[in-house]
Amino acid sequence: LRLLYPTHPGPHSRCIMESAPYLDAGGADVAERCDPSIPGAAKSPRVSPHVSPRSATGAVAINNGCAARSSVDSAVPFAILPSAADSRTVWKSLAQQADLLASRGNYSEALRLVDEALHAEPHRAELHLGRGQCLGHLGRLADALVSFERALRLDPVYVAAMRGKAAVLAKQQCMEGAVASLREAIRAVLAAAGGEVGGGRSGTSDGAACSGGFAEIREELARCLTEQGVQLKSAGQGRPQLFQEAVEACETYAPAHFQLGVEASETGDSARAKERYTRAVQLHPGYVEAWNNLGVACRTLGEPEHAVEAYGMALKVNQNCKKTRENMAMCLLELGCNRLQARDWKKASSFLKRALLFNAHCADIYFNLAVMYAERHKLDRAKVNYELAIHFDPQHANAHNNLGVIHRRQSNLDAAIHCFQQALDANPKMNLANKNLGAVYGTMGRMTEAIALTRAAIDANPQDAEAYNNLALLYRDQCDVDSCLEHLSACLRLEPNNPHASSNHLMSLNYPSSTDPCEVFESHRSWGERIEAEILPKFTAWNVPTRGVLDHKTGNPLPLRIGYVSPDFYTHSVSYFIHAALRYHDPAFVHVTCYSDVSNEDDKTKLFRSFVPRWRTILGMSDEEAANLIHADGIEVLVELTGHTGHNRLSMLARRPAPVIVTWMGYPHTTGLTRVDYRISDEHADPASAPGYTTEKIVYLPDCFLCYTPPDNAPMVSLRPAQETYGSVTFGCFNNLAKVSTLTVCLWSRLLLEVPNSRLFLKSKALMCPEVQDRFRRAFASCGVDGGRVDLSGLQPHTGSHLQMYNLVDVALDTLPYAGTTTTCEALYMGVPVVTLRGHRIHAQNVGASLLAAVQLNDLVARTEDEFVQKAAGLAQHKTRLAALRAGLRARMQRSVLCDGPRHAARLERLLARLAAEWQPPAASVPTVATATPSASPLPIPVAPSPSTRASAPSVSGGGITATAVNRVDEHVGDIAPPSPTLCGDGHTECGPQAEVQ
Repeated sequence: LRLLYPTHPGPHSRCIMESAPYLDAGGADVAERCDPSIPGAAKSPRVSPHVSPRSATGAVAINNGCAARSSVDSAVPFAILPSAADSRTVWKSLAQQADLLASRGNYSEALRLVDEALHAEPHRAELHLGRGQCLGHLGRLADALVSFERALRLDPVYVAAMRGKAAVLAKQQCMEGAVASLREAIRAVLAAAGGEVGGGRSGTSDGAACSGGFAEIREELARCLTEQGVQLKSAGQGRPQLFQEAVEACETYAPAHFQLGVEASETGDSARAKERYTRAVQLHPGYVEAWNNLGVACRTLGEPEHAVEAYGMALKVNQNCKKTRENMAMCLLELGCNRLQARDWKKASSFLKRALLFNAHCADIYFNLAVMYAERHKLDRAKVNYELAIHFDPQHANAHNNLGVIHRRQSNLDAAIHCFQQALDANPKMNLANKNLGAVYGTMGRMTEAIALTRAAIDANPQDAEAYNNLALLYRDQCDVDSCLEHLSACLRLEPNNPHASSNHLMSLNYPSSTDPCEVFESHRSWGERIEAEILPKFTAWNVPTRGVLDHKTGNPLPLRIGYVSPDFYTHSVSYFIHAALRYHDPAFVHVTCYSDVSNEDDKTKLFRSFVPRWRTILGMSDEEAANLIHADGIEVLVELTGHTGHNRLSMLARRPAPVIVTWMGYPHTTGLTRVDYRISDEHADPASAPGYTTEKIVYLPDCFLCYTPPDNAPMVSLRPAQETYGSVTFGCFNNLAKVSTLTVCLWSRLLLEVPNSRLFLKSKALMCPEVQDRFRRAFASCGVDGGRVDLSGLQPHTGSHLQMYNLVDVALDTLPYAGTTTTCEALYMGVPVVTLRGHRIHAQNVGASLLAAVQLNDLVARTEDEFVQKAAGLAQHKTRLAALRAGLRARMQRSVLCDGPRHAARLERLLARLAAEWQPPAASVPTVATATPSASPLPIPVAPSPSTRASAPSVSGGGITATAVNRVDEHVGDIAPPSPTLCGDGHTECGPQAEVQ
C-alpha cells in the first residue's frame, strides 16, 4: 500500500508556541499590573511564574511558522508584568507597555521595551522569557533560544522558559531537543506539585491552574514526539516507538494514534490500523486523513461497505480531497465488481455509475461497466465504455482486447485485428490477445499466422488449456485432423472436465476415415456417463397437462407445448433447416417456445421471433437457470438442435427440464446422454439394418428428416454448363476441409484420373492460406494427380457470391465419412447434381443419400467406391443430362419433400405429439440404459441423427463471454479487479491510485 502522510499533524495538533505562558512577577492583582493611562490595557489574571493557566485574551501563537490568533482552547496571552515586589516605576511601566504591544502583535516595539526593562533589571528571568517570546514571534529563533536559556540559568526550574525553549527547538526541527526540554518541564511541574499534579507549590495560585498547564505540556510533548517520529521516518530512520510514547504522554492526541495506524498499515496489520484510525476520528471527528485511512483499512479487511462510510465522512469534511475521492471510487468499483461476479447487474451498475461521480477519469470503472454491458449482451454500450477506458488509459491492454472481441462478434474483423494488436503493443506478453488475434486470422483463413500466434501463447504458458483447444481447431480447419485430436487430448489432460474441448474432441472423431465407428460411439457414451454422474436430474415432476384435456375457453384440446433450444437462430446452417418448423407450425395443435442462445442476432433472428408465440433469450444464463426457466414454462417436448457443436447446452439437458427430450439436425451422431430420449432421423440416414450407435431411441420422419428453406438472395442458375464455358469438366466441393479425409482425396484422385483433363474446384476458408493450398496440391500429387488440375479458393464474404460460384462446377462431389448437408442442398438448388457414397454403419455419411432421395436422385447414391467413381465420371460426360439438371433441378427441388415446409412441419408435430403421448411418469417408466456394445438391430422406435449442419461453428474453450466465431476466446479478463486505494501518510499528498487490473 502506498502511504500518504499529512503535511501537518492534524487539526488537533497545536504547535508548541501557541500555549506560551504569561510573564508575571507573581502576586500583584490586575489593578496593580495595568496602567490606567494606557487605553485598552490588557487585564490578565494572576498566575504562577512557572505554570501558566489558559486565557481567553488574544495572543499571537506560533503555529508551524504561521502567525495566527489563537482560540479560547489553544491560546495563552503574551504578557510582561512587573513584579509586585519591584519598586522601580520605570521597570513596571515598561513591562506594562510591552505587554499591551505584544497582545496587539507589535512584537518589534514590545521587544524594544523589554530590552529597556532588561537594561534596568538584567537578572529578571521573566524579562528574558518575554524577550525570547518576542524574538520567536519575529523569527529570530537563535536569539530567542539564547534568551530562554538565560532565563533558565536564572531560574533552572522555570517551566515557562522550558516550554518556550522547546517551541523554538521544534521550529528549528530539532525535535530531540524539544522533547528533552518538555520532559524536563514535566519533571519540574511534578516536583513542584510534590509528585501529584494539582498538589500545589510555592507561588502557584491553585491546583486547577497547575493541572491545566500540565495537560498542555503533555500535549506539547506528544506533538513533538509525533513530529520527531515523522521526521526520522522521512529520513529513513523510522522509530515507531516514538508514536507510542506520544500516546502515553497524551492519550487524547489524535495525530499520534493516526501515525500508529499508518505504521500498522505499512506492516500489513490492517485490524490494528483500523483500531488506531478509529480512535483518531473519535478524538477528532474532522480528521480527514484519518477517515481516509480508516476507509483503506476497512477495504483491506474486506469491509468495503464500511470503507464507503469512512470515505463519506472524510468527504463531508473536505469534499475536494482528491485522494479520498479516488479511494471512494475504487471502493465503489470493488463493490460493483463483486456484484458483477454475482451477476447482480442492477447493483453492479449502481455501484459503478456512482464510482464515476468521484472519479470520472478512471479507466477501470469504464472497463468494468463495459464488461457488465457485454455480459448483458448490450454490445453497443459495451463498445462505448471500452473506448472510454482506452481514452483515459491508452495502455489498457484488457480494454483493447475486449473491444476487439466485440468487433469480432460483429464481423468487423479489421477493427478486431487493430484492437488485438493495440493490446499486444500495450502488453507484449498478453497471451489472451495472441490467442484472440490468432482466432481472427483463423476466421479469415490466414492459417499460418493464426497457428504461429497460438503456438506463441502455448510457448509462453504451456499450461494454457484453452490455447491447445484453439490450436486444435485451427488444425482441423486446414484438414489436419490428427494434429487436431492430438492437441485436444493435450487440452483435456490439463482440464479433463473442459466442456468445450470435450465436445470438440467428440465432434472431431467424426472426420477421419480410419476411425472405428464403434470407438466413436464409445467415446460419446463414456462422456455421457461422466456428465450424468456429475449432474443428477433436477426434475422428476413436470407441470404438463393431461393429453386430451380441453381448453375451457375454446373447447379444443390443449396444444402441445414444444420448446426448441439452439444458439443458431441466426443466419447459420441450422437456420435453413429449422425455418419450416417455426414458420409453418400449427398454433391450434402446438404452442412453440424458442430458447435462443444467440449471441449476435440478425434479421433471421428477428424473422424467427415473429414466427412463434413465445421467445425466450437464455444467452448469459447458467445451465441451472435455463433449466429452471424451461421447467417453469411447462414444456412437454424439448428439442435441442446443437449436439456436440458450438455453444451447446447438453449439460442443461442432463438436468432433465422437460419430460421428453429430443435431439435433432444439429449433429451427425449420438449425444451420449441417456436422458435425451429420442433422436430424429429417417430410414435413409439411419436404415433399420444399421447398428444402433446411439444412446437415444431413433425415431423416423417420413421421406427425409430435414426440410431446406433456400436463402432469399440466391442468384439465378446459369444454364450454361461449366465445361462449355471453361473447356473442361469441373468437379467441385465446398465443404469445410476437415471433411476432406485421406479416403476422400484418394477417391477424388481416382475420379480425376478416370476423366482426362477434368479439374477439381475446392472452396473453403483455410484455402485462403498459400501454405494450405500447397499441402493440398501435394496430397493430390501423391495420388498421381497434377496439382495444377486442382483449383483452390477461400470463402466468399456473402451468401449470394458463395452460391454464384456453383456456376463454375459441373458435378459436386460429397465427402466421406462425413457427408455434406447445407452444401449439398446449396449445390442442388444451384442446379448442380451431387454424387455421394452411402455408408453402411454411421449416420454422418448417409445424410447425402437422404437428401438425394428426397429430390428423386437416388441414382447418384453410390454403394461402393468404384461405383462412386463410375457414377461421377458418367454424369460428368453426360452433357445432355447435366444441362437438363441445371435447368430444372431448382424447380424439382422446390416441388420435392425437401422443400415442402407445411408438410414437413405437420409431420414433425405429429411425431412429437406421439412421443409426448407415449411418455409415462417416472414411477411407471422403465429407464433405457445404453450398453457399451451397440445393438445389432434397430430400436423399437426408429430414430435418426441430424445432419452436420453445425460443422461451421464448433464450440471452443474459454471463460468470460462466449464468442460466436469458431475459436472461442476468453473475452473478459480482470474484469472485476479495481486498483489499490491510497493511504494518507507523512507528506506525500498528491500520489494517485495505482491502477492495475489483475
